[in-house]
Amino acid sequence: MENDNKAHEEPEQEWPYLDVHRHLRYWKMCIRAPLPHVYLSNESNRLALAYFIVNSVTLLTPPPSERTPETPEPLISREDKRAMRKWVLHHQHPTGGFCGTSSLVFPLHSYDIYNFDTKTLDEPDHAGLANITSTLFALQLLALLADEEDEAAGENVFEGVNRVGTLRFLKSLQREDGSFGEALSDLPGHGRFIAGGYDMRYCYIATAIRWILRGDVKEGSPGWVEDFDTEALARYILNSQTYDRGFAGNSQDEAHAGYAYCAIAALTLLDRPLTTSTSSSVPHKSPLLHSSIRDLPGLIHWLASRPFVYLEPPPPSADQDPDTYIYQEDDLDDPNFLLPPTPSDLLCLLSQIAEKKGHDKTHVAFNGRTNKVADTCYFWWVGGALANLGRLDSLVDREAARRFLLEKMQHRIGGFGKSPGSPPDLYHSFFGLAILGLLGDEREGGKVRGFDAGLAVPRETVGVIERARRKLIESEKGGKGVVDGEKELDAVEMGLELRGGGERPKWLGACGY
Repeated sequence: MENDNKAHEEPEQEWPYLDVHRHLRYWKMCIRAPLPHVYLSNESNRLALAYFIVNSVTLLTPPPSERTPETPEPLISREDKRAMRKWVLHHQHPTGGFCGTSSLVFPLHSYDIYNFDTKTLDEPDHAGLANITSTLFALQLLALLADEEDEAAGENVFEGVNRVGTLRFLKSLQREDGSFGEALSDLPGHGRFIAGGYDMRYCYIATAIRWILRGDVKEGSPGWVEDFDTEALARYILNSQTYDRGFAGNSQDEAHAGYAYCAIAALTLLDRPLTTSTSSSVPHKSPLLHSSIRDLPGLIHWLASRPFVYLEPPPPSADQDPDTYIYQEDDLDDPNFLLPPTPSDLLCLLSQIAEKKGHDKTHVAFNGRTNKVADTCYFWWVGGALANLGRLDSLVDREAARRFLLEKMQHRIGGFGKSPGSPPDLYHSFFGLAILGLLGDEREGGKVRGFDAGLAVPRETVGVIERARRKLIESEKGGKGVVDGEKELDAVEMGLELRGGGERPKWLGACGY
């Protein structure tokens, strides 16, 4: 009789799991095969695409200490990493910073007009080829491509980086109001100007590059570079809090979760210690962040209002193929979300729904702005912001959020889509894994590495950055590499290689090369 009762019991709900092997097959396709034609518009941002791919593969690959004989060979081999590292360095501009694609680094005729004494172009038509975004992607990629099986080799991942030139390039991008632009450009007859909009993302990127490269070099020592105005940057960020207590490009624009993450992460990086615990998931508690924001409770309330209970859309009509049709926001007569009276009531609402349905399969989704639908990337922008504030655990139902991500956004071929039913893409597939790295996965043993909410790389990679920064600065003090703006010989050789070989220009010898 007891067995009969067990036979009629409802089977235990299967916890949604991350299909690591399927995701790795998706990323292998992104590495080995040409990307679909829709990515052609991203040709000038190839470093960004590489960052999404390499970072995702790293998140899905266990570190050497956790590998077993059954663990498959890493998708990116040690030889591949060395080749990719060389490819990344080919994007470095001779005056500092990195370009989005190697074809923009140094047009051929520019070699004949570059003044190696003044470190400027006599005809500065290409001053804006390096940009702030690609510079951060390049530095993150170099760290991600470290040989994890050889810690000594990992210390050298920044070898060949023009640290001094990059920091000077970074300082040149700051405006008088403290904000940062994207690149330098020249307007004929008007001189050089800072190009790019007033975008909170550039402010965050500036603080990340500064933390990665600057280090603690005393004024007058080899490798010292004047810092940008950190106080002006902090004022610009703090003055961009909006009336509803979110963050935007300025206080008059609509609050956006992506801007909120960038503002919060930038403030944490401005006073983040140069050496942090890479084994702990507890973020750095920033005094600047917690003491300077005009309305911190209001900001937390705004972020806590972004999660909502996801409601299933209506079934497709008779003339719509349920396997291929993707619901659009305008297709829904009723909203696909259910908001609680206050953010603190979200967990209570989930419990009520679960009790009414007789099971716990409720789903929590995230949006980036008020009254918008769910989007995978906002799991990261909201979750990362809350993690940097130390409030992720207390304000997000991990299981319900993870269930929505894996049941509704995970695609059957691997990767994550932008919305339920949409095909996977590099951007959303990476951010889906990134937020899983923050949420953790106790039930599955942690198949995704722990992720750093401030620097947007796995926590082990933060340790690589710290060691590589220290080694790069030591090499400058010892007269190797880049010293006070002097170019390393290898950078010239790489430039000549990109030129296509041939006879070595005579002026190189006159410049000491």
